[in-house]
Amino acid sequence: MRKPIVPFDDIWKNVVNAAQALEPIPDALGDVYLVRNLYGTVRISVSDAVEGDESCLAALQRLARRLHEVLGAHGVLQENGILFVTDAFLKSIQGGKREVRPNVYLVDRLVTASDWWTVGEPPFPGKAARYTLYSVKGGVGRSTTAAVLAWHLARNGKRVLVMDLDLESPGLSSAVLEPDRRPDYGITDWFVEALVGQGEQVIGRMTAAPRWAQDFDGDVRIAPAHGRESGEYLAKLGRVYMDTDVDPWPVRLHRLLMSLENECTPDVVLLESRSGLHDIAAATVTDVAAHVLLFATDSESNWTDYRILFRHWQQHDLAEQIRERLSIVSALTPEFDTERYLQRFQEGAWDLFRDHLYDDVEAPDSADGFSFDLDDDDAPHDPLVIHWTRGLAAGASLHDLKHSTVSLAYASFLDRFDRLARAGSPREQ
Repeated sequence: MRKPIVPFDDIWKNVVNAAQALEPIPDALGDVYLVRNLYGTVRISVSDAVEGDESCLAALQRLARRLHEVLGAHGVLQENGILFVTDAFLKSIQGGKREVRPNVYLVDRLVTASDWWTVGEPPFPGKAARYTLYSVKGGVGRSTTAAVLAWHLARNGKRVLVMDLDLESPGLSSAVLEPDRRPDYGITDWFVEALVGQGEQVIGRMTAAPRWAQDFDGDVRIAPAHGRESGEYLAKLGRVYMDTDVDPWPVRLHRLLMSLENECTPDVVLLESRSGLHDIAAATVTDVAAHVLLFATDSESNWTDYRILFRHWQQHDLAEQIRERLSIVSALTPEFDTERYLQRFQEGAWDLFRDHLYDDVEAPDSADGFSFDLDDDDAPHDPLVIHWTRGLAAGASLHDLKHSTVSLAYASFLDRFDRLARAGSPREQ
């Protein structure tokens, strides 16, 4: 008879139970890493400095034997379950570690999605307020909203930098910039030129201002995905996300962001993120100290996808670090039965935040936790509302934004955004 399957989703639960039931580990052993590799099998990694220590080896063998017993096909034979590695290797895998008992850590080795594992401050913090426009699904109006926000902020005297980081589906520049005003270079050009030390030589030629912003008290600069001519766009795109020997992709993104902020000196930076759960989106959500506008519609598929992301943050103890950076956006709010739709949307958003990012406390100002009432209109789950209108349905309208059209669709959104901006992002507080 075959043994019952141990599915992938049960790996960490079984590993945690095995590690926590283990007798005390000798201090001489140092840190112990339980590493799930790309195939989903788990091995123990420790410093090769303890390889000859019999007491340490005995403790490791007990743990390896127990892991083999509880992991099924995701385990390995006891004799193959212990890896003695260099201290340099141990240091290289520490970024996504979780402690399950003193000096015992879980680590995932991933091809993608590893950037969702941490929430941190950028290595090169800027002076501008940063906002990321993100969604788990496309087609929810992020590009239009980036243009409207830039229009609104510039009319009120702000200097605004808009970066089109939805590189797999570029379109912001063509929707906002007239063909004769597009810059020579774009974001993909910077990434490939920076590989050979020419990044700073294109920075001054990769932003441009839309004609509709020329009479405003402020300023708008658009950094498009590509320049006036797309050139070998796919060949460049294939090199954008690579890690170099010196810097991983998120650090390269920070360098671009800082270079553009130094060049344009904006008050506000708007980052149009790629949609979905890929690492590329993660960098703009978790790593640039931006306030994140989460675009959603009231559909079960949207809430399901957001639950995947929120549950991940909850399980990896990241809720406290990320939750106050988030604000949900009701995108494409329908023209008819709007009140009932928004009530359902708010309840869905509250369920999402309450179940995964809020603490289970009665009062929002409790010293022991963090929570919000359903009807708290400054809470992350309370939506910034964008109304669907025919006037903004066509991308061409972004070349010539009209106050009446914007007011019809975005009046509520912009009022709430201004209140959010006055309160300040977590990085500024």
